[in-house]
Amino acid sequence: MPLRPLADVSPAEWFVGDDAPPALRANLGPSGFESYVRVLHSPMGPGDDRYEGHLEQHLLDALCEVLARHTTAADDCFFGLWDGYGELYGGEAVGFLTAFSGPMRWPGRIFGKEKPPPPIPPAFPVSVLEGPKVTFLHDYLLFGGPLSAAGEWGAASYGHAISRDINSPNLIWPADHAWFVTTNIEGTWTGVGGSAALIHDLLAESRLEVVRTRYDEGALR
Repeated sequence: MPLRPLADVSPAEWFVGDDAPPALRANLGPSGFESYVRVLHSPMGPGDDRYEGHLEQHLLDALCEVLARHTTAADDCFFGLWDGYGELYGGEAVGFLTAFSGPMRWPGRIFGKEKPPPPIPPAFPVSVLEGPKVTFLHDYLLFGGPLSAAGEWGAASYGHAISRDINSPNLIWPADHAWFVTTNIEGTWTGVGGSAALIHDLLAESRLEVVRTRYDEGALR
């Protein structure tokens, strides 16, 4: 089952008002955890920079497997998705993605007037896209569900059997507040704050590139 959109954003209140500097909250989440690490994103190619603002699915799956062992609420988690991604909205914002898709046209029809393609639908109902949002430096749509469904947004397809791939979650936390995960929209790594035991397990996870980091602005330079 995909994640479900939530109209009640009060589960985010515990960290939205955190007093940490904005740069720290954007990259590492709220203050108060025992330890923090960076989970590095995949390189875009040999010698290239890493993906910005996105944790590829195989890395997200590995991360969530470790996170699940360090919460009593793995089936009750929350996921924030930045509302600025163009693929969330329909119309011209994503029209180029389907411009050359669909069945081939018969040569004889190229002289006739083309029927305009149907508009690209939004990823989610208007009630979701225009509903309450979590404001944590940016605005985020809020979803709920099990940690094992991270990244399964339940978004509508583009049409022509083209699935709509959406970014990995920008925010993740469990109902028991045991840890917090944040992927800054321009960052090349994902920040995780949690217990010393969680951080130990993340550092030992061979599928992930993980480095310790301090929780201060100097560590972000």
